[in-house]
Amino acid sequence: MATLGFRTANKRYKRLFWPMMALYVALILTAKWLVDEDTTPLWIRAGFAVATTAPLVAAIWAILRQARETDEYTRARQMRALAEAGAIVACGAFLVGFLQIFAVIGTIEVFWFGPAYFIAFGLSYYRNCMGPTV
Repeated sequence: MATLGFRTANKRYKRLFWPMMALYVALILTAKWLVDEDTTPLWIRAGFAVATTAPLVAAIWAILRQARETDEYTRARQMRALAEAGAIVACGAFLVGFLQIFAVIGTIEVFWFGPAYFIAFGLSYYRNCMGPTV
């Protein structure tokens, strides 16, 4: 895809990312209100799980699309932040897994690795925007 420039790419990113985040929150709240673990049929619970995941997939796709549509410098910062976030979360997953295997901690829901990834991405991107690091 051709380089569109930061402003255009950023507008396209915001037009997809923020509505997807609003949809994600709406789906979470709706599911919390409608779904009862004991009485709601499995197919409805599975549907809400898939529907709630879809906006997050779209948000990650928006991040990748923005990186493809900008210049090399911005693309490098985005890719570096995505890679660093993945490395941080992978290391965290290994640590949590071994702590669980050796009975140091109890069970931690796998769900929390998703928000951890977005937090790590945000912190990595912010750090990469602050200038060169050693």
